[in-house]
Amino acid sequence: MSSTLICYSLRKRPDWASLTPALLRGNNANWKEAKLETHDAAVPLSGPGSGGPSQRFLRAIFLSPADVGKDECRNRIKRLYHLNGGQETVIMFLLKQEKDQTSPTAALMTLQLDLMGEFEMPIIPVSSVQDTPKSLMTFHRQISTSSGPRKIANPVQTLLPYCSDKPPLPEHAVNVLTDITSGFRDLLDTMSTPAGQTKIATFLEANSTSVFSF
Repeated sequence: MSSTLICYSLRKRPDWASLTPALLRGNNANWKEAKLETHDAAVPLSGPGSGGPSQRFLRAIFLSPADVGKDECRNRIKRLYHLNGGQETVIMFLLKQEKDQTSPTAALMTLQLDLMGEFEMPIIPVSSVQDTPKSLMTFHRQISTSSGPRKIANPVQTLLPYCSDKPPLPEHAVNVLTDITSGFRDLLDTMSTPAGQTKIATFLEANSTSVFSF
């Protein structure tokens, strides 16, 4: 399998500048810098079409809270989505707290809600730049071993783990919230009323405090 490609331009982006030197340290043959027009990383995929000019890739773009809401960010996502209808693509989102800005979790939710119904594709939150390669390769293994077209992750399932002041919520708590609400909007409506808060507290018990604080 050929090397994973990383875009030259990441060196010029403050939030991600440390990633490329770390990946290439010690002449790591698994990663190679290249000029990528629509994405920040390209990981080769095995299976039909692999090898030769028709090599398939998992294409990723790297974003941070500072990117959310900007036209350039949305245009990058749009171009990536239209390469393959959102298939074999992923957004790596850095949960970095910026001074005088909203929380990174709120920025993540804003991004997901903005893309919902139009350019839906997986968004993987990462707590640090150093965690990004491991998270990307874990996702790569998941789609490499699946058969048939990949189903886009439910945006609500992506957001719910981060609806807490101490994210992520345990998987059990996410499943409970999914069962007792019909969607993200319903969750917000439920949390806004005393009766709804009582309902959530009954089912979530200890985890309810973190959800309400968020």
